[in-house]
Amino acid sequence: MKYRFTIANRLLLGFSLIIITLLVSSVLTYTTLQKNKQLNEQVANIYSPSVQYLGDLNQLVNDSKMLIKNWVYIERKSNTPDKRKLRKLHTEEFPVLVSKIKSIYRNWTPDEQSLFDSLIVTIEDTLFPYHKQIMSRLNSFESYDDPMVVFEIQPMVGDGGEVINTTDKALNTVGKLLTSLNKKSEERNMAMFDSLDSFQMFILFSGLIMLIIAIAIGLFISRATIRPILRLKEFLLIMTKGLLPEEQMKVSNDEIGDMSKALNEYVDGMRRTSDFALSIGKGNYDIDYEALSEDDALGNALLRMRSDLKKAAGEDERRKKEDEIRNWTAQGIAKFSDILRMDNDDIQKLSFNIVDNLINYIDAIQGAIYVLSTDENEEGQYFDMTAAVAYGREKMVDRRIEMEEGLVGRCAFERATVYLKEVPDNYVRITSGLGDANPNVLLLVPLKLNNEIFGVLEIISFNELQKHQIEFVEKVGENIASTISSVRINQQTAKLLEESRHKGEELASQEEEMRQNMEELQATQEESARREAETQDTIDAINNTLGNFDMDINGYIISVNEKYAQLIFSKTGDLIGKEHRTLFNEEKNDVERYNEIWDGMRNGIPADIEIKYETPDGDMWLRESYTPAKNIDGEYNKIVALVMDVSEKRSKDSAIHAYQHELEDQGEILRETMDRINTVREDYEGKIQEIEKEKEIVEEESRVQIESLKMQLDEITGNK
Repeated sequence: MKYRFTIANRLLLGFSLIIITLLVSSVLTYTTLQKNKQLNEQVANIYSPSVQYLGDLNQLVNDSKMLIKNWVYIERKSNTPDKRKLRKLHTEEFPVLVSKIKSIYRNWTPDEQSLFDSLIVTIEDTLFPYHKQIMSRLNSFESYDDPMVVFEIQPMVGDGGEVINTTDKALNTVGKLLTSLNKKSEERNMAMFDSLDSFQMFILFSGLIMLIIAIAIGLFISRATIRPILRLKEFLLIMTKGLLPEEQMKVSNDEIGDMSKALNEYVDGMRRTSDFALSIGKGNYDIDYEALSEDDALGNALLRMRSDLKKAAGEDERRKKEDEIRNWTAQGIAKFSDILRMDNDDIQKLSFNIVDNLINYIDAIQGAIYVLSTDENEEGQYFDMTAAVAYGREKMVDRRIEMEEGLVGRCAFERATVYLKEVPDNYVRITSGLGDANPNVLLLVPLKLNNEIFGVLEIISFNELQKHQIEFVEKVGENIASTISSVRINQQTAKLLEESRHKGEELASQEEEMRQNMEELQATQEESARREAETQDTIDAINNTLGNFDMDINGYIISVNEKYAQLIFSKTGDLIGKEHRTLFNEEKNDVERYNEIWDGMRNGIPADIEIKYETPDGDMWLRESYTPAKNIDGEYNKIVALVMDVSEKRSKDSAIHAYQHELEDQGEILRETMDRINTVREDYEGKIQEIEKEKEIVEEESRVQIESLKMQLDEITGNK
């Protein structure tokens, strides 16, 4: 298998070289930095502090030498600054400094550690005890004047004395340590600087190497990748202009080669697609073509377009054929419309013209028309052959077919076209100079208008009739039926004119009678309006004098006047819909009497009762008279109540009996008034119903007569 040096492999190789160089550089850089870091930490954390602390120790020993001499020779007082400083040096400064040095001296060499330990022993065990001895002997002002003390102490701090010799010995040891540690510190610093110089050169050379590698990789990738991509770009730019390049892309063994190969295949496919589109444009819908793939949008669209264009071409051909049929049908309808307008007063001549032109127009050989006629003697109907044509010549045939007889009768009875491709034997024979033969097809079309049969049209042919020819004959049949109907109407016109004249005279008489009826109806309506006005005046007078409310047969208030509402301190709107017995306290009234009254009123018995109402102004006694009222059907459906305030009379016990007869009289008057009102209302409602019925009857008779006359006049006018 041949190895594919793909773009990914090239990029992987280039980046691998760069990454390896970076890794090497990073490792060397890390190693150098770690080494420098260790050196720097040694210098910063060990040698520099050690040198500093030893310098401080050297200074401290020198200070102790000076301070002890001052203690002996200069400072006589017991608490001078130098004496305090020397004490502080012993107790604080020296221990602290030794502690700091010991915190880092474990990183020294064993010789250095041993030398430092001997130094500390010399100072702590020899030098400082001498100091303490001097400080203890010369501890007061008087001790300085003691010759024995002075003679003993001064030699110790003089040249060659124990204190001076010990101090010099300690200083020599400190100097050795300082020299050794300074040398090591300088060596570490030099090593660090040398390492940094080497690292700088390494960075420079590694940068140059990486630059060379990057340039080489860039040139390699540019040569192997960018140039083919630019070539692809030029190729694609040419294709964006709608051009298909003649030359093909060079195919290499990488991804660009794959793209070049795919592009070459695409160009070839586009050429085939272009040729396919040109063939479709020329109307060649049967050319072979396959899409580039299932997802080829253009190829699949062209295939769909070919299918649509092929279908559209078929549709166009079908439309052309349909247009030809429509034109043929329209011309035929126009032709036969002209024929039907001529000779429409002679049914025989009209029939011959129709059959003769029809068999020629549809390329038939024989035809006939059977017109439905009425037998005046037998009062029956039959079909009369009014015309028969064969080979363009009229056949003198006198033929009568009874209703429901043969195929003609069947066609008329079913009111449907009969089309037979197998004509029964002996139905008809076509005879010519060459011989005779049985026809191949028979067409029977009913001549009907508004589902009424006027005749049957018979067509005989050797050739099968197309669907549009049969539909054309059916349309012509409707026009023939309409013309036959018009001919019959023309024949009846004279008779109808005479009848219309007599009916016109009768209509004038009926109009006069109707006018008189309308005058009587108007007078009746005026009388009813007058009675209604009188009744309304009576009702208004009652409402202004007495309280009034109407209840349904169950005791619920359906209407109320202002007078009653004022008497019980309420509003009319609040009272409507309430049950009457809920308006008063039953415990303070005669409920048994009230219930007896209602039992009687449901049977049409009027009654009256005094009822006590509780109002904001105190108790109110109202005398209420109830009168049952009937509806139009004679059933009791409403209670009319008239109310009178009897509170004052009720409060005066002495006048109760005297006034009782007056109330009874007034109640009787009220009942008589209500009876008169109900009588007037019933008479008025009955009269209104009679007037409405008479009015409806008169209007219906007038409408029927007028419509009949209008139809007759329209028929007369149309026939004229």
